[in-house]
Formats: sequence, C-alpha cells, structure tokens
Amino acid sequence: MPHEENQAKQHADGSSRLGKALVLKGDISGDGDMVIEGLVAGRIDLGLHDLVVEKGGRVEADVHARNVIIHGEMTGNVQATEKVFISETGRMKGDIAATVVSILAGARFRGSIKMGPPSPS
Repeated sequence: MPHEENQAKQHADGSSRLGKALVLKGDISGDGDMVIEGLVAGRIDLGLHDLVVEKGGRVEADVHARNVIIHGEMTGNVQATEKVFISETGRMKGDIAATVVSILAGARFRGSIKMGPPSPS
C-alpha cells in the first residue's frame, strides 16, 4: 500500500469527516485534518493540516492545506505547503502550488503545477 494511502487512513481516525450524503456550500477553515466523502463548494483553509478527498467525494473550492490527497474529484486551485497527491482514481481541474506533487498513472489532471518551497507571505 503506498505511503499516501497509509496517510489517508491515519487521517481518517482523528479527522473531521463530511459524509457521502452531505453537501456543504460555504467556506471551511480550521485547525484539524479533514476527510471529504460528500460535496463541498466554497473555500477550504486548513492551514498546517491535511485534506483528503475520498473516492466519490467532490470538492469545488480553492484549497490551502499542508497536504492534499485526492482520490475523488476536485475543481479549484490548490496551495499545499508540503504535498499534493492524486491517486489513480483522482480527477482534478485547477492549478497546483506545492513543494511536492505526485500524480499516479490513471489520474486525470488539467491545470498547471508550480513546485518548490512555499513563497514567504
């Protein structure tokens, strides 16, 4: 099992979770990891925490987080201070800015990627 999948399972234990049947329209910010199985439309700011979009989950938002792991669908720009991982089931439309980007074979991505250490604010 790849490291990123282990990471996703670890986060599932102590994270906030938006279930499959839920739809959230609006902005989310917080000091904790988040797992999305439903739909989020708006903006997500998790600062130094992680976001996992599970298979079947959908995000239509600009995202700022430490790590972003995409197994489902994401539309919007992602700024990650560490890593963005798109699995073979992941679909993303938008731009990525992160230190490390990993896109597995089978994933779909449309956008641009800017890799390197985060810019000072």
